[in-house]
Amino acid sequence: MLKKLSAKQKALLISILIIAVGSLLLGGSILNLVHNKWEVHRLTKKSRQLDVRYQQLLEEKKLLEDQNPKHMEMLARTRYDMVKPGELEFRFKNEDSH
Repeated sequence: MLKKLSAKQKALLISILIIAVGSLLLGGSILNLVHNKWEVHRLTKKSRQLDVRYQQLLEEKKLLEDQNPKHMEMLARTRYDMVKPGELEFRFKNEDSH
């Protein structure tokens, strides 16, 4: 069958075969490259979020170490639902929580 093809047709057929084989070999590499690029982007974003949270925790740790009375009171009231002796706590339902 190759004997009936002209030189141009043979060159075209060989070029197509080379492109097909190259695509098969490099196709997975390109997909891996794109996936890895996306993963780096996602992890970089997550790292920034964790850095912000780490700074917040460092600030809170400093306030706790200093035993800042206002901060301690705020934590007691918000996290542990504590009230001072003689105080009454009022709780209101949020209109959105039906």
